[in-house]
Amino acid sequence: MQENTLPTLRESRLPKQLDNIALWVLTALIFLLPIFFIPSESAPFQFTKTLLIVLAVLSTFILFIVARLKSGTAIFSRNILFLIPWALPISYFISSLLGNTTLFSLVGQRFEVDTFGFMTVMALLLSLVSILVTTKKEILRIYFALFISFIILALFQSIRLIGGPEILSFGVFTTPVDNLLGKWNDLAIFYGLIIVLSLVSLGGLTLGKVHKLILYTALVLAILLLAVVNFFTAWLVVGLFALGFFVYIVSKGRLFWKHRMAQENDLAASKRRSIELTVATLVVLAVSIVFLVQGTALGNFFSETFNTVQLEARPSWQSTISITKETYEDNLVFGSGPNTFAKQWALFKPEGINSTLFWNIDFNSGIGFVPTSFVTTGIVGGISWIAFFIIFLYMGFRALISGPMTDRSSYYFTLSTFLSSAYLWVFSIFYLPNIVVIALAFVFTGLFIASLRSTPLYKIREVSFAENPRLGFVSVLALTLLLLASIGTLYLVGGRYVSAWYLQRGLTAFNVVGNLEIAGESVEKSINIASGDRHIRLATDISLVRLNQILSQEGVSSDELRSQFQTALTETIQGAITATEIDETNYQNWMSLGRVYQAVVPLGIDGSYSAAKRAYDRAGELNPTNPAIDLARAQLEVLNGDTEKVREHIASALEKKSNYTAAIFLLTQIEASEGNIREAISSAEAATLIDPNNPVAYFQLGILRYNQNNNGGAIEAFERAIVLNPSYSNARYFLGLSYDRVGKSSEALVQFESIEKLNPDNNEIKLIIDNLRQGRSPFADSGELANPEGRNNLPIVE
Repeated sequence: MQENTLPTLRESRLPKQLDNIALWVLTALIFLLPIFFIPSESAPFQFTKTLLIVLAVLSTFILFIVARLKSGTAIFSRNILFLIPWALPISYFISSLLGNTTLFSLVGQRFEVDTFGFMTVMALLLSLVSILVTTKKEILRIYFALFISFIILALFQSIRLIGGPEILSFGVFTTPVDNLLGKWNDLAIFYGLIIVLSLVSLGGLTLGKVHKLILYTALVLAILLLAVVNFFTAWLVVGLFALGFFVYIVSKGRLFWKHRMAQENDLAASKRRSIELTVATLVVLAVSIVFLVQGTALGNFFSETFNTVQLEARPSWQSTISITKETYEDNLVFGSGPNTFAKQWALFKPEGINSTLFWNIDFNSGIGFVPTSFVTTGIVGGISWIAFFIIFLYMGFRALISGPMTDRSSYYFTLSTFLSSAYLWVFSIFYLPNIVVIALAFVFTGLFIASLRSTPLYKIREVSFAENPRLGFVSVLALTLLLLASIGTLYLVGGRYVSAWYLQRGLTAFNVVGNLEIAGESVEKSINIASGDRHIRLATDISLVRLNQILSQEGVSSDELRSQFQTALTETIQGAITATEIDETNYQNWMSLGRVYQAVVPLGIDGSYSAAKRAYDRAGELNPTNPAIDLARAQLEVLNGDTEKVREHIASALEKKSNYTAAIFLLTQIEASEGNIREAISSAEAATLIDPNNPVAYFQLGILRYNQNNNGGAIEAFERAIVLNPSYSNARYFLGLSYDRVGKSSEALVQFESIEKLNPDNNEIKLIIDNLRQGRSPFADSGELANPEGRNNLPIVE
């Protein structure tokens, strides 16, 4: 076998050309994936990368199919590592069919990573890479593309870190942690991958001075950028890799190849490379240990220097295992269905979560990508993953330790692809990497299989169906169906992307700009292209605002007003009902329907109260531990005039979340409306004595005193609440108003400026700040915003 050639079966010219084009498409994908984005606020960032992957993989597959039809042959591998990944989409498919939301599990709304469609594309990506990559030069080309992409990404991020987030923002990268690849920690994983590849390449390739300098530069740059991100898990995995690599270097003596005889100058060069690589590996290991031990202090330094603050929340191992156990009670074999972890979280959210900042977050995944699959695809999906990892590790150790490989370059490619794959798969278990990292894990696994072509471990078979009429008919039919399926999938995903584009545009227009016309038009287009319950919920929210606008019209006859309102109300109700029909297991759809009916209860519309109650009850069944649902029930009973039930629901909400400020706020309103403020104040004062470190108790006391115009007492209570919780925006809000009441406008301004830092998108806070700076009252020219203590909801959503 030649040094740069792996065994190949491609002979026909046209099929070979098509295969080459297909491989170039995959190479372009690997280059673009870490850095590709569309500079528009309407472009869904994650879905854009998903679209790129689907477009590239299916285009490659189409070229591959056409090449097979032209050559009259079918190519497939009999390597078990090639076959076992297909157990994943098979288990996902069966689980999708058996679940309650089949379409959502098959393709999702945005081709999410936990869907059958995405998993099929990943298995196809692995297979295509392993078949199309036939030479060492092609693997090097892919490595080169990845390193160039890293350099672009590193330069982009370095410029923004040094120059500030305003530089190269393109209107979408607004904070220092925003980047081309994905989440902030995903950057760390990618930098770690470059460190792994650089070290292995420095030891396994015969490099000139220029190439060696480039690799060392990439290594140093990746270490520095990883230090800025300072992701603990990344440092741990990189450190373990460096430790294992160092032990391997020392124990082997000579790197990566097994020579029976070697010339003296070759041995000398080998020793120099060994010393250089040993030093580089020890440096990586030492830096990793430093950041593992002193990571908090160093992380604070880099965070303060570059203002790179990020909060990322995900369920713990304990929570994920708890959700898995609860799910297996009823769905042991095939789980709850792909892409349904959020619903299981709503049903079985562990105790104690409601006391944290993340009590109202519907987590879409567990602690990691693979553990999530154990919940959604059950034992079958879990066994598929376990079998895949066992076979992957078995093939790797067999090829690297006990295999017959004696060619140094072949050993390098096998080692580099295996270690890179293993590195990325670790994060799929212990973290929630984004689509870039997951796709690269499948790519490197495919490259690992391709690197085994020079060994007996790689078994490929080429079947000619041109000379066998029966086999030919079946093969051509199957390939044609796959071709049509690929084209159909491209159309499906493309349509969903355009729909997501319009949905994002509508969301921005509604929440940020406040333009209902653009928001409504955009959401309507989104629904017409690819309808989903998420789209309809946004349309319902827009319609509710329009209903209020219709009622507030002036100069319109009562008959016309009634006609407009009835038409709009009918459309709004029908839309909300449609969302529940699309997915009746999503509690948010029932909450949306409940809000629609609740909005018209004050108008005395027959059946609105009972319909709202039924919707909230159904939402409570699907999310039994969420206190926000109890609060919604309480607010409904306020409109119905049943104070006893209001108190019952508030008590239920506080039982689930004792520090639920919104429920306490509503309770103080009830006490005030019934003239029980003195008794309520006495109870609140007693609560602060019993639990003096509870900021919510002081907030309740402050609100009661504020309603009684006891401004000094209110200030004292709110100040204590802020001391206990400096991020308590609602306490700062009413403290600022209390300061303004006693003439301390400068102190009031300080409080609202602090709130703005915590809630930069709140327009009400911006208005109050402008008024205070102009020496006016906080609610000058604010209309309905005045008297916040009388509202149904808190001024700041926390």
